[in-house]
Amino acid sequence: MLPSREQIERAAYERWERRGRFHGADRADWVAAEMDTVFDLNYQVVAEFWLAEPDKRVIGDARRPRCRFCEQSPPRAAFSFIRPAIPELVGNTSLFTRELCDECAKQFADSIDAEFARFWESLEALRAGTASFREIRAPTAIPIAAYKSLIRMALSLMPEQELSSFADTIEWVSNPDHAFDRSLFGNAGCLVYQAHVPFTAAWVCLSCRIEEDAPFPYMLFFLGAERLILQVHLPLCALDEDLDGREVRMPQRSFCTGTGPDLQTSTCLVLPLKSAVDPSRTRRFRLFL
Repeated sequence: MLPSREQIERAAYERWERRGRFHGADRADWVAAEMDTVFDLNYQVVAEFWLAEPDKRVIGDARRPRCRFCEQSPPRAAFSFIRPAIPELVGNTSLFTRELCDECAKQFADSIDAEFARFWESLEALRAGTASFREIRAPTAIPIAAYKSLIRMALSLMPEQELSSFADTIEWVSNPDHAFDRSLFGNAGCLVYQAHVPFTAAWVCLSCRIEEDAPFPYMLFFLGAERLILQVHLPLCALDEDLDGREVRMPQRSFCTGTGPDLQTSTCLVLPLKSAVDPSRTRRFRLFL
């Protein structure tokens, strides 16, 4: 569903009021209002967590743990610890899961999560706000293993009733053969936003598409920490199969921060997957970033 001109005008007017009715940012307000209105009309939040709460939140049943990735339970799989659902390096101190077995945890830690840590480190200047996209040599792509790690995080906090639509996604994340996976998603990628004001704590959010046939991916994952927000869509979702052959858009958001005349829209960098496209493989849909 696309917003009407009247809906965008109303949202842009509200932004102007939040700015203290200062003039000079009409175009920026309109563009940001359009992005946010498109998102609000087409998505609803299904899971959202701050990652530095005073009390731990643990996903999963303590009496009957079952790994979300290998689907094994005791005694076939060991669950020695509750583990962070989101890596601690982004500021997670409060969100944990019982639904990750020892074997899968070790596989991810040694591969995709290690690659995500290196990718996150490459964004240090952007996270701290000491540089902008224009001032540094920002990454030009996201490694497929780091992208997989983001999808692994999304699956870890996903409501259980949604998991049945992501059986292929879970299998893909668990596949250690990244060279094989490189041909699966020719134009998938990650949006990296830099906010004007840093967040007080790290956070994560999963949002799902409202309308079945809207030209947007079904599930989006957001990870925010310091001044950065990473946005990816979850591939291989069964609920996206009806979009085969269609032009599918990745919706952007404004992520405005600041107050009064200092209210500013985040800047956004689009990072494609660091992979070679194999035109012989069929894509689920063509994603426009």
